Amino acid sequence: MSPTDIPPVELEPQDSPDHPLAPWFGNARRERRAHYASRPRPKLPPRRAIITIVNNESVLFPIWLRYYARFFAADDIYVLDNESTDGSTVRDGFVRIPVVRDGLDNLWMVGQVQELQHELLDRYDLVVVTDVDEIVAPTPAHGTLGQYLDRFDEEWVNCLGYQVIHCQHHEPPLRLDRSILSQRGHWFFDDIYDKPAVATVPMTWRPGFHGRSDFHFNLEPDLRLIHLHRMDYDICLERHRVRSRRPWAELDARKGWGAHNFITDEAEFRRWFYGRDLGTEAGMNIERIPRSWRAVL
Repeated sequence: MSPTDIPPVELEPQDSPDHPLAPWFGNARRERRAHYASRPRPKLPPRRAIITIVNNESVLFPIWLRYYARFFAADDIYVLDNESTDGSTVRDGFVRIPVVRDGLDNLWMVGQVQELQHELLDRYDLVVVTDVDEIVAPTPAHGTLGQYLDRFDEEWVNCLGYQVIHCQHHEPPLRLDRSILSQRGHWFFDDIYDKPAVATVPMTWRPGFHGRSDFHFNLEPDLRLIHLHRMDYDICLERHRVRSRRPWAELDARKGWGAHNFITDEAEFRRWFYGRDLGTEAGMNIERIPRSWRAVL
């Protein structure tokens, strides 16, 4: 693409000026607004479901469930539970589906979730798929996730990925009895997490759900995927320690998929936490989280 192919930047207050996709935000918004203006509002909201997969996520799963339970009925929340033994999935409020796989295996995880997503679309109009450390939310000016999904009628959209980060020098350890974004004031955009998380059609994902297998992309600049992996330094380090004790599938190890989950050396972990993601060249462009987001999570 030559410089003349890049459109002029049209930003709204919630946008990150340095985001690599910022030049395309304006056109994406115009097309989406025209799309919905041309359609009558549905008499009934689309039937919707959500899927995640977990293994011993005693910190993140309650956060995930508390958020999504605001927008999905318990019978429409599907949790693939890979032999959790920490008691985190011994509760009501969702449909637990036992699955068995020893260790971290991205192709297996995608296969399990993909199969369930295809099956659920026989009964639902749309299905949301996220990892347990991911929160999908529209920008606050566009309402709640429930309101966003009530009028959704596209085949799929790609969210904009943002990672919340714990700035230890002025933020204390996270209290799990309080809202996350009332305690954390910074995030950075990360295009690895521009995931196609909301869909009305059967999806085929690349490992990690980071994109469609056909590499097609449908930009939605007003829908964020908030990644909580770095929301607290000590919680993140302990999660890495737990995950590093699980076997790593041969293909995953060879490809380096999820390699950051195995960083447990204190010095190396700190460099990774505040530095650069493995396999990427871009550093963090840390921004303040707008106050309007505080009530979202």
